[in-house]
Amino acid sequence: MKCGIPSNAWRVFSSMPCKDTAVWNSMISGLGRAGLFIDALSCFRNMLEEGVKVDYMTMPSILKACGHDGHLMKGKELHGQIIKCSKYQDDMAIGNSMIDMYSKCGCFRYSEKVFENMRDLNIVSWTTMMSCYGSHGKGHESLKIYKNMGDAGFKPNCITLTALLSSCSHAGLINEGRAVFYSFIHKYGFEPRVEHFACMVDLLGRCGHIEEAFQLIKDEVSIAMASAWGALLASCVMHKNIEIGRIAACHLFKLEPKNTSNYIALCTIYKSLGMRNEFSETRSKIRELSLVKSPGYSWINIAGEIHKFYQGDLSHPFADIIYEVLDGMTATLTMPRRCG
Repeated sequence: MKCGIPSNAWRVFSSMPCKDTAVWNSMISGLGRAGLFIDALSCFRNMLEEGVKVDYMTMPSILKACGHDGHLMKGKELHGQIIKCSKYQDDMAIGNSMIDMYSKCGCFRYSEKVFENMRDLNIVSWTTMMSCYGSHGKGHESLKIYKNMGDAGFKPNCITLTALLSSCSHAGLINEGRAVFYSFIHKYGFEPRVEHFACMVDLLGRCGHIEEAFQLIKDEVSIAMASAWGALLASCVMHKNIEIGRIAACHLFKLEPKNTSNYIALCTIYKSLGMRNEFSETRSKIRELSLVKSPGYSWINIAGEIHKFYQGDLSHPFADIIYEVLDGMTATLTMPRRCG
């Protein structure tokens, strides 16, 4: 698994005549690290069917899989098992995983309750809660948790800074984000990493301070990697800034020559500004390089089955009913409201 060959790992696992809890845990956690969350959940079900005893090492991996797969009901079921078993209740890794799982399933209120009921907290607990608030656009709550963490005697780390800057970015808290970024440098003697500069560029860019974001990258040439230039290009798309957008795109074309998204982003700016010739030239460049963009899609988990929906795709067996209901909802929402 650590060598990135899950198929071989599964072959070895399947050929073992006797598997104890540690072997099942290795397989489940490995599938999770490989991003094969549906397979991890399937493996867990097989583990239960085999009558193998679940331990405290199993729970965090399965909760992580539930969060990434959006499997809220399975996550709640595991939470119930954890409550019933006293040896799980005080395990910080399990508690932290539950906070993250509920957040990824869109239930940050449950994340709050788990966090508030944990007897012991570590830096991961505080940081996970900050990230939870940030992903739901609650930047002020994330900053409050950060203050409470400091009052409790915990020192922040590099992941804490990433969570805070991301929270400020999603909530548009530019002044607070600046203060946090520079306080880590001056107060803790912290050396920002690539991901921190990328978050800071994203924060500045989202709020329209594109020139400041650009200057930040230029001042830190050594860290100006694809993530930072990508955040800058995304901001240029948002604010239709073609001058800096072109510069960011050129850097990205060198750093990520096969990434179609960068060309599409530049095309979007050209199109929004009515620059037809430049738009056509960039589209031709995409065809010339034989670049293909993977389509985005929405998905939902119903009774353990993943349903994916692509724009304009009618292959789903219930597509007619789905679009009929959707058209009805759209018509209702666009009807003029009556006064009085």
